[in-house]
Amino acid sequence: AFHGYYSYAGGVLFAGALNIHGKPDGKGVLYCLESGECDVGSFSPDLKQKGPGVRFNRERDKAFALEDGELKDRIYVLSKALERVGLEKAPAERHKGLISSASGYSQARKEQVKAWYHYRSLANLPMTESAYGVNKYPPVWEKDKTKTTIPQ
Repeated sequence: AFHGYYSYAGGVLFAGALNIHGKPDGKGVLYCLESGECDVGSFSPDLKQKGPGVRFNRERDKAFALEDGELKDRIYVLSKALERVGLEKAPAERHKGLISSASGYSQARKEQVKAWYHYRSLANLPMTESAYGVNKYPPVWEKDKTKTTIPQ
């Protein structure tokens, strides 16, 4: 297994462990673009949540226990919700209000990105940093205190 993203039609995004076919298979966060909610837990390739999990609301200030994908009780203390799934902090917000609309091709943007990578090449800096900034969707797990490294 490796860490990455799997995006579904309709704006559903999985960030976490993927199998050899690039499909979700293990611990991760499932973001729903429409409602803004996200589920954290362990998932099978067909997106069925297995075992204990947590659903966070759009604002990430409320959490609900999940057990094998079934919604259970509300968890009133956010730290208990994070502890249940082993997260260091609540997942980043992701909903339609935060996603900018597509702007199409831009010659100026193309030249800016080209200049970014040219500068990094001349300065002998790693080419792995994106010109678009840091991706905020990889989960940060409490146990290892390391951010999951996912190529952009």
